Amino acid sequence: MLDRNVRGIGIALCLLTLFIFLSGCGSLKDDTLLTVNAVIMEVDTGKQTITVKDDADENTLGEECLIDCPSVPMVYCDFATQKVTKISFEDLQVNDKVIMCIRSSEMENFRSGGNEENTLKVEQLQLYTQRPAE
Repeated sequence: MLDRNVRGIGIALCLLTLFIFLSGCGSLKDDTLLTVNAVIMEVDTGKQTITVKDDADENTLGEECLIDCPSVPMVYCDFATQKVTKISFEDLQVNDKVIMCIRSSEMENFRSGGNEENTLKVEQLQLYTQRPAE
C-alpha cells in the first residue's frame, strides 16, 4: 500500500514539474494544454521521429501518429527517487510508454485531418516507462 502511495505521489510530482516547466514558456494564448498517453511503436533514428499509438483504453491518436522529436523537450521521472531528468531521443525505445503534452488547437487540427503527414506537434514528452537504476 505504501508503495502505491509513493508511486502516486511520484506521478503527481512529475506532472506538477511538467506544468511548472511549461508555464515559463511565455504567452500560451488561450490554448489548453492536453496530456495524452501513448506507446512508441517505431523509432526512426535517421529522421529523429517516433511513431506512437494510443495507450490501452484511450482513443485520442487512432492507429498511429508521427512525432518529430528534434525540438521536443523530453524528461524522465524516476518514481522511486522522485528525480526528474532531461533525456534525449536516444533514450526512447519501442514499446516505451510516454506522456505527451499537446496544445488543444494542434489536437483539433490533427483530428480534423488538416495534417496529411499524420504528424502531431508535441510541446513536451515524458518517458513514463520506468528504467532500472544505474
